[in-house]
Amino acid sequence: MYRVLFVDDEPWALVGMRKIFNWDDMGYKIIGETTDSEEAYEIIYKENPDVVFTDIRMPGLSGIELIKKVRAKAMDTVFIIVSGFAEFSYAQEALREGAFDYVLKPLQSQEIYRVLEKLTVYLRKKARDKETYLAKLSDEADSVLQAIENKGFKELLEYVNKNFDKPLYLKELADKFYINFTYCSELFKKTTGKTFSEYINYLRINKAMHLLQTTSMTVEEVCMESGYKDYCYFNKVFKKYTGDTPAKYKKNKKCISVENSLYLDGF
Repeated sequence: MYRVLFVDDEPWALVGMRKIFNWDDMGYKIIGETTDSEEAYEIIYKENPDVVFTDIRMPGLSGIELIKKVRAKAMDTVFIIVSGFAEFSYAQEALREGAFDYVLKPLQSQEIYRVLEKLTVYLRKKARDKETYLAKLSDEADSVLQAIENKGFKELLEYVNKNFDKPLYLKELADKFYINFTYCSELFKKTTGKTFSEYINYLRINKAMHLLQTTSMTVEEVCMESGYKDYCYFNKVFKKYTGDTPAKYKKNKKCISVENSLYLDGF
């Protein structure tokens, strides 16, 4: 079941969300609710729920600020904004910050049902994409490791596969695993078909592609999360490997915000 958290500074609103219908029947388990947006952030960070229904205006962190703070931690929690304020500008800003949808108080069961149907399709696709990505990466790593006879180099490559988003230098790694630098460089090309820098970029760009496809992170956040400190260099390498800039690649993923904008045209 998908795990859901409710956040609203008005207790009656939390009761309404909880009792609007049987969430279990829709495949969603309520893991908590809170009237404190700062506490909500702590719960999200600790429990990592799949979905958060949050009010847009609250004391302390607003719903939009809560989204920003969670995104800064590279978490891909899905947010549904709930509010009594029907101003289109709030909806637009929430969607720009990565909210999945925007619904108005008082909540209507038909409207929540509509959102959950669309949300379930999205979450299932996200799970499939993640499984495919991890399986692909695991298969590729296994095929490379199986061809390696040098135990030290095998350990080195395993280390690289787990830490490629951190600063890595072949000379330091060769010393760390007691391998001659020149021999290590030759082994890298022989076993992976790539130079050390090419292999690092390959892993990082694959991770960047995955994050751009399956999360609402900004391009700048994806750049940092993938192991690049220089945004311009990240753009250059990404385009070299994919043929598109990260921003263009991100636009080509499932256009959830476009669907949401169509829904909001009636405001």
